[in-house]
Amino acid sequence: MLRSVIGLVVAVACVGALPLNSTASALEHDSSAPEQLSETTVEDRRSAAYQRMLRLLEEDRPADAVPAAFEVLELTRELEADDEAALVTPLTNLATAQLRAGDLLAAEGNYSAAVALVEQHAGIVSPRLITPLTGLAQTYMRAGQPARAAENYERALHVNHVNDGFYNLEQFPLRDGLTESYLAQKDLDKANFHQAAQLQIMEHRVGKESPELLPALSRLADWYERTGQMYSARLLHQDTARLISASKGENDPALVEPLIAIAASYRQQALQAPTADPMQGPEALLPMSSVVLRKALGIVDRQPAPDPLQRARVLVEFGDLYLIWGKRNSSAEAYADAWRALSGDEAHTGQRDGYFAKPVRLYWTPAPQTYPASAAGLPASIKLEPGYVVVNFSVDATGRVSSAEVVESDPAGLLDKSVVNAVRRSLYRPRHVDGAAVATEGLSLRHEYGYRIEAEAAPPPDPEKDEKPLTQPDSDSRN
Repeated sequence: MLRSVIGLVVAVACVGALPLNSTASALEHDSSAPEQLSETTVEDRRSAAYQRMLRLLEEDRPADAVPAAFEVLELTRELEADDEAALVTPLTNLATAQLRAGDLLAAEGNYSAAVALVEQHAGIVSPRLITPLTGLAQTYMRAGQPARAAENYERALHVNHVNDGFYNLEQFPLRDGLTESYLAQKDLDKANFHQAAQLQIMEHRVGKESPELLPALSRLADWYERTGQMYSARLLHQDTARLISASKGENDPALVEPLIAIAASYRQQALQAPTADPMQGPEALLPMSSVVLRKALGIVDRQPAPDPLQRARVLVEFGDLYLIWGKRNSSAEAYADAWRALSGDEAHTGQRDGYFAKPVRLYWTPAPQTYPASAAGLPASIKLEPGYVVVNFSVDATGRVSSAEVVESDPAGLLDKSVVNAVRRSLYRPRHVDGAAVATEGLSLRHEYGYRIEAEAAPPPDPEKDEKPLTQPDSDSRN
């Protein structure tokens, strides 16, 4: 996200902030004019500082870029003494460098100053507001203040709509920012809204039945998978398969990936919290996953020259499904078939190693992310202390964890038992050698979490005071 903010800032700067050509042309006509010579020298210094700032940001050296960005700002003040609006771009660039360098107080101040200048000189719905508002929102996200981030993203989105309409594509990064800010506030409904809105925008532009909609469908499905909403993800993957089938036919290899995704959604849903609905339990969902994978494998095998990479991909999914299902013999056969499919050509060795060179975790009950559990409900502005547990373990040839012990933890003993139990309940695709599953020792897992020892004894937080400004009021301010 920070990279996208920088891209916006650089785009604004390059549009009109540095009119180098006009100054050079003036010199060519009257190189003896002392005032023009002085101005050109300052302009050259500003241009050099600006290029240096860009280079340092591209090299991911934001702390070194800050002095160059500050020099651009000061030289702009000197050149544009009567035009405060000319400071918007250098202020925004300076704030971006400071944000990337981690100086959140300075970034907040300079982004806010840029916003105020745009409001004063161009109005409260000027499109020039979008970049500094986006940077300000990013700053608040970095500071653990997602509600204030959302306020700035929402305002930037409003400005975008006023200037470019409700269906423009430039709003997508703003909606992604809103998604993350609402997710940080544990408001999944609003986060979902801003992701689903992007699909609706694309449907409006290209039509609900257009193949051009496929990337948007995939993107929203990825979001639902990321947040564990497997049923919603499956509906989108099914739409993807339907569009491909309608445009390319029912046996097109492009159908294989969405079918794999549909099968995986059934499998993942089966691994989620138990449900009283028999149609949503493992006994129903895992067989449905198997049916979809068989359809995918049939498409691969019906091709005139079946793709061994695609065939192995489906077979590995079969192996994972059967292992989770407890069908170890069927799992071993699927893995062995995948190994053979990738062993006939040395060009496929890398893909085979990706599947089988080391154990791959398929399932585990996550260890706690906070201690005590009540700390998970604290506002994001209340920082937890960082803790960690390092566990060494082994995985046997069936994919089960055969041993697990804590080798390091800080604070010692706080979550040791919980993390060890989580590791022991894990299930892995076993490592394979010459097509056969083998045991693997010497594996390590580091679990990081946040803790607050006195969280339960602390007074309840005041919602109105959860998120404070990054900047402090002046010492001589008066009520």
